[in-house]
This record gives sequence, C-alpha cells and structure tokens, in this order.
Amino acid sequence: MSIQLTKSHFEEALKDQDNKVIALSGRWGTGKSHLWDDIQKSSHDDSVRGAIYVSLFGLASMAQFKVKLVQSAIPVASNYPKIFEGIKSGVKAAQKALEGINKGFGGLGALGELAILLTPAILKNKLIVLDDIERKHEKLSVDELLGFIDEFTKHHGARIVLILNTDQLKDRPLWETFREKVIDVELKLETSAEEAFHIAIKLVPSEYQESIKKAVVACSLNNIRVICKVIRSVNRILDGYSNLSEALLARVIPSTVLLSAIHYRGIENGPPLEYVLENRSIIRDWAAFSDNSKPKEETEESKKEGYWKSLLSKLGVQHCDEYELLVVDYLESGLFERT
Repeated sequence: MSIQLTKSHFEEALKDQDNKVIALSGRWGTGKSHLWDDIQKSSHDDSVRGAIYVSLFGLASMAQFKVKLVQSAIPVASNYPKIFEGIKSGVKAAQKALEGINKGFGGLGALGELAILLTPAILKNKLIVLDDIERKHEKLSVDELLGFIDEFTKHHGARIVLILNTDQLKDRPLWETFREKVIDVELKLETSAEEAFHIAIKLVPSEYQESIKKAVVACSLNNIRVICKVIRSVNRILDGYSNLSEALLARVIPSTVLLSAIHYRGIENGPPLEYVLENRSIIRDWAAFSDNSKPKEETEESKKEGYWKSLLSKLGVQHCDEYELLVVDYLESGLFERT
C-alpha cells in the first residue's frame, strides 16, 4: 500500500482497541518511521501522541530494553501527565521494594534495578512503539521480546506497534511464529518513487528537483535515505554552476542519479557501475547489431541485461564519457575534480 493508503488503514487500526499488536512492515528506508511520526503528530488521541518510542538498535538484554523504556517514558510523562496518572504510587512502591534488594542485583546498578521494577507501572495501558527490531543484538532473542509483548498486552493493558524492516529480518521461521501468535494487524508499506522523493526533497532541497525527480522515478527508487544521498551528490557536483541549460541538465543528471543510486545500493537488481561506464554508444550498438544477427535462447542473464538496457533507455543515458568516470570517482572518494 502507498503511504497515504497505509496511513488511513493504520489510523483505523489504532482506533480499534481490540488490536493489541499492530505491525508496520516494509523494506528498509521506505518511510515507516516517518509515517509513524506523521500519524503521531496529527493524532488527536493522547494515547497515540503520548506513545513511548524505543529503538532496539544494539540492545543486548531485556534489562537494557527496560532501562531504555523508562528513559523514553520520562519526557513523555512530563508532556502528557494525564495518561501517566498513578505512576507516582508505582514509583514509591518500586523504591520501597528496591531497598530490600541486595546490592549488585544483576549487576545493573540502581537505574537498571528500578527500571525492571517500574516497567509494569509505567507501561500500564500505554501505547509502545518498538522500532529497529531487526537491528537488535543477537543476544536479545525474539523469544524474550515475544514474552514481553505477551505479558504486557495481556496483563498490563499495553498496546504495541512494531516497525519491521522485512528485508533485514533474521530468524524468519521464528518471526512467522511471532506474527502468528501476537500480531493482530499487519500493514505492509510499499512506498512509490514519487512519494519517497516528495519526502526526501523536503529533507535535502535542490534547485534541480524536477530533473532529479524524473530520474528517480525512472529508476523506481523508493528508498528515502538513498534518495537523500542521491540529491546531495547532484547538489555537490553542480555546486557553483548557475544557469545550466536544460540540454546539459538532461545529459548529466540522469547518469548522476543512476550511478549514485547504484553506488548506494538503492536499485534492486540494477546494473553494476562497470556496465553503465561501458555504455559507449558505438561499441554497444555494434554489439547489439551482432547479437541480433544470431537468434539466442533467452536466459536469466539476458533478461537481466534487457532490464538494464531498458533502464538506460528510460533515463535517456545514450552514452558515457569522462563525466561519468568523474562521478564514480567522486562517489568512491568523496572528491570531485572541478576543472
């Protein structure tokens, strides 16, 4: 589903209180976290606006996870005191319990001990957003997360939003079990190239946005982070030049976008840099003529090359010369020879 369609379905899923666990899945860089931020900012529901957001990036244990939850809840509690009513009594009870615990409890220190005792009180009836699950440390198992979600949704009234990068998930059989057992609704985000560019150009503006957009759409590039890098590459290379003709922009921007997208691995099954650099029209045309004179059986390799040729044609990249070599050198070194 596109961003707008996914957003409307997501908002409907959040309104239904029977949906205890909602998953938003999709490929890396396609705007899942951006979509959640947009939904949270535009919501009139305090539980959504006051949701506790935690990135699991690098977390290696449930103790670290719970400390992160408590740390994330502190600023939210000050902004939305109504939804955190009753926590003070929970904190006092936890502090009193902590006084009776031996020093060195789990080697976590006071904050870690307090976090473990406080999480039920803090997370009671709250909306919790867990992001970067696929980037957690391998020591933090999926089973532990599954247990946490099951406990807090069933016994503490919490609701969970999971943000999943489907192309980077490990332990897929276990994740299928995860989906089967705890996820009530899963929405898959399929961002279009136009939508991704619309987000990226706000983050990295460019006076060449129309020309870049055409090339981005031709490449079917929908990774927002990669598009931002592509725009920066064009801006950097053309910095200092003004009033460039449309003909010149049509010559340099498509190949710059293509080479940058390939370098940053934004095009699935895209051509290698070497293939594009070898695209010298006379040689390629003669090779094509020779190939066409002999009927060939279609193979996976020929299908792939057919797609590459079609992509170059769609972009209007007729041939490459010293300019493309300079672009590749810039992408690999960060330096651009202006002379």
